[in-house]
Amino acid sequence: MSGNEKMLPDLLRSGKEIYPVRMKRRETGNIAFRISAGGTGGNTVEASEEVDEETMIRKVLGNGYAVRCSSLDGEVNGLYKHGHRSVREVRKAHLNIKPK
Repeated sequence: MSGNEKMLPDLLRSGKEIYPVRMKRRETGNIAFRISAGGTGGNTVEASEEVDEETMIRKVLGNGYAVRCSSLDGEVNGLYKHGHRSVREVRKAHLNIKPK
């Protein structure tokens, strides 16, 4: 992971905030957000798309995609989808958070 992003912090039902993160693909060195439509096998590199921030926001909010997220302390990470299971809300405000 290259760091926590400034857009779309999610508040989990547990009270923990998580943020979309860019991931580095080992095979290519490409650094991008990983999104997935979900479903069976949705949590694999093969089933995911590597996209820029604008595309990630559009597909997560408008098309129901999940995005790879992490908490600032790294304790919570995984694929999260707005309006599903543990995500209580998506906050759309820009935050001034610098990557670690």
